[in-house]
Amino acid sequence: MDIATPTVLKSLASAGSAAKELTAWWKKSKGDSRALIGELKDNLIYLDIVVRDGVDLGEVIEKVSVTEYKRLANVGFNFNTLKRGKIALFPSLAGTDLASWQGKTTEALVESIYDKLNDLKLRYPHVKRNEKYRWHVRVNNIRKRIWLLLRHVSH
Repeated sequence: MDIATPTVLKSLASAGSAAKELTAWWKKSKGDSRALIGELKDNLIYLDIVVRDGVDLGEVIEKVSVTEYKRLANVGFNFNTLKRGKIALFPSLAGTDLASWQGKTTEALVESIYDKLNDLKLRYPHVKRNEKYRWHVRVNNIRKRIWLLLRHVSH
């Protein structure tokens, strides 16, 4: 399945590139940030397995985790410490589904990623056969937001 990927994210969309970037970010991080980045990396790998390898979402949904995010949210972790500043105005995002993220905070993007992951975990087991849920589209949208987060923290 081909997805429309803004030019600014194309390098991260290639096989394994985003996982390598997450590993590099993870190695530079400490403590709670490191735990969250590790969880994000694992989640991206599971989502990639669904999209790239054609594995049914049902086979990996239980492995997708929101545990570290929820733990950190419950103790008041400031997700903006992952990267201070607003998401840059990348020209290639104009006219895409990610355009609205420009100028928003890191925390807003991280919350959105995890809201979508949690929604996937809650809904999929119960309504996986409902045609109104386009699961591959949802999975791709989460992947693109993770790529945007990676682009943001490396910019």
